[in-house]
Amino acid sequence: MEGSSVDRIFKSEDAILLSAMIYQSYQLFETESLALPVGYSLRHIIRACAGVEEPELEVFGFIAESHDKIVVAFRGTRTFQDNESDQDLFQVRYPFVKNSGKTHRGFTCIYQSARNELITALNQLSKSKRIFIAGHSLGGGLAVLAAFDIAVNTKFKKPFVYTYGSPRVGSPVFASRFDETVKKSVRIANVHDIIPTLPAKAYPPPFTKLGLFYQHVRTKYLLSFQLNSVAARNHEIVCYFKYLSKQNPDFTSALCEENPDFCPDTALCVPFLGGCGESK
Repeated sequence: MEGSSVDRIFKSEDAILLSAMIYQSYQLFETESLALPVGYSLRHIIRACAGVEEPELEVFGFIAESHDKIVVAFRGTRTFQDNESDQDLFQVRYPFVKNSGKTHRGFTCIYQSARNELITALNQLSKSKRIFIAGHSLGGGLAVLAAFDIAVNTKFKKPFVYTYGSPRVGSPVFASRFDETVKKSVRIANVHDIIPTLPAKAYPPPFTKLGLFYQHVRTKYLLSFQLNSVAARNHEIVCYFKYLSKQNPDFTSALCEENPDFCPDTALCVPFLGGCGESK
């Protein structure tokens, strides 16, 4: 069932373009610069607070617009504060849609801190355009939280969602409510990437009094590239871009040639041949 469903949703051109957009969200955070494809303009920089006890404001992504599309892109973990939020896996009530279960506290706090400005920025754009919401790793979690909120609480009722190497985001109730509402969602995962296996499906008592339970949202689209267990290879967005690009090399070549600073360098996406280092 899920296989036939994803075939109707997944488009290689969208997956490739959005993975490069997410790469640019990392560039925006790391270098304060952004390269967008011809025809796209920056509409909003997404800033949010990451960390648990002492949150810090960081750049997490952007909104870009073309003549027919809107793209919301979220980056993944890059700082100590991001990692703190990743590990804050206790659950809170999802605050933007009634009776929609619980979500990862760390992800939810980050999204909540950016939410009002993001929604305000979107409300200034045309509802006649298709909206794509995309994220990698932690950013995949943010994309899921944002997409459900946007679908219910804005004029953009039918978002397209693409996540890459995303962790689980919420409880089974949340996943079910998301799936009922956001019909065009693709969760792209490398079978050799550890992050989509986190958080675990269940943390039974006495971890908490009632336990914690997590479930992925649909719809799953699997890739398979094994570059050893180093997270920067099996998990990194540039490697997702490389292996998605193999599905449509002509589109990728044209995209990168027309936009020379837009596509990521995938040189690191080769098997890691190192070991524990030389003994002394």
